[in-house]
Amino acid sequence: MAALAGSAELLAGGEFAAAWRAGAASHNPIELAAAAEAANLTAQYRAASDEERRLWLERAQQTARRLIRLFPENPEGYYQLAHAQAEVIRFVGVLAKLNLASRIKRNLEQALDLDPDHARALMGLALWHLQLAKRGFGWLYGASLGEVVPLFERAVALDPDNVEIRKNYGFALLQLGRPEAAREQLEAALTLPVQGVPDRLHHDRAAELLRNLERP
Repeated sequence: MAALAGSAELLAGGEFAAAWRAGAASHNPIELAAAAEAANLTAQYRAASDEERRLWLERAQQTARRLIRLFPENPEGYYQLAHAQAEVIRFVGVLAKLNLASRIKRNLEQALDLDPDHARALMGLALWHLQLAKRGFGWLYGASLGEVVPLFERAVALDPDNVEIRKNYGFALLQLGRPEAAREQLEAALTLPVQGVPDRLHHDRAAELLRNLERP
């Protein structure tokens, strides 16, 4: 029964709200990570308003912080916290953005200190460089567009079958003005096996980006 399922199973099945409820108060790092991921995905793909999106991002941060508090050597807590903060940054003023930018980088670097091969943290750091440099204040933090492709290349090498990484790499290449390279990554994303509903959402977003790329 779904009520007896753990948050990781509920997450894979696309029951994101139930996954968060099942895992947010857990003492199990896998369940906590799945709950934080579920909250982040709800904010990214399911929220119907900015108010609802902010609510789920706050839940994602609370759950990630619980994971960090209980399991400080687990890199996933720092990654999930940075993931949520990277979405929150869109809703705050300039001074708060500057503060959050430092915290996002610090959390991603902490995840990578604990696990240098954490592919999604490398992806997150690549997107951090991209977004800050594109906004024009990357120089304050050492963000550089030149770091984007090397970080994504390493992430892809570590986890070549990750739909999310390929989708985000394609997005980043579009932002860098490299449409043909972007097409290659987005097409690669669409050929990968879909392991659950999260993969399906990333797959569908890759397909949308590819359709937009092909429009005259």
